[in-house]
Amino acid sequence: MGRLLCRILLVLMVLILMGNCGPRTLPAAAGSVPRQPGRYVQESFVASDFNPAEVAYTFAAFPVEQGDRAPSEAFQNIFQEELLRAWQAQGLQVKPGGNSGRLAGVIHRLSLRGTRVRWLTGRIHASLSLSGTITFGDRVVFAFWDSLRVSSPVAPGPAAPREQELLLRRLAREAVHRLLNELLLQGRNPESD
Repeated sequence: MGRLLCRILLVLMVLILMGNCGPRTLPAAAGSVPRQPGRYVQESFVASDFNPAEVAYTFAAFPVEQGDRAPSEAFQNIFQEELLRAWQAQGLQVKPGGNSGRLAGVIHRLSLRGTRVRWLTGRIHASLSLSGTITFGDRVVFAFWDSLRVSSPVAPGPAAPREQELLLRRLAREAVHRLLNELLLQGRNPESD
């Protein structure tokens, strides 16, 4: 009886792992632009005549389609703050207006895991899947899709007072940095740096 129970549990664990490790469907490409594997994000497209340093930008909100135990509205605010901060730190212009490139996108999945057993495991995990475009009118000059995951440092015991908020800020910052690297360093060979 004990062996049978162990085998059933083993089969169930394998099935669960197979379900979590399978291929993930990617969000549909924005418009009709063909995205290719990116160097810093999962997939990207850059128009050949687009120079990101010579453009002013406006930001649209990145709505969260699916949030799993994560505060979606709070994350949207954090993401917009980090986007603005990183854009300005790189010397890129942020100006509302008709001649601006519009950065818009969607957060397809935002997840915060491990909060209930954090006292035991010592960490929580946050993951994100997002896509977006930079457009001028109807013309798409940059498109991207990315997925990433970050974890808190291992520290068993009670959670720090703002641990979830800090982890979500770190997730937003990492996503924005990867986006900016893909945008600004396209076409540059990392071996020549």
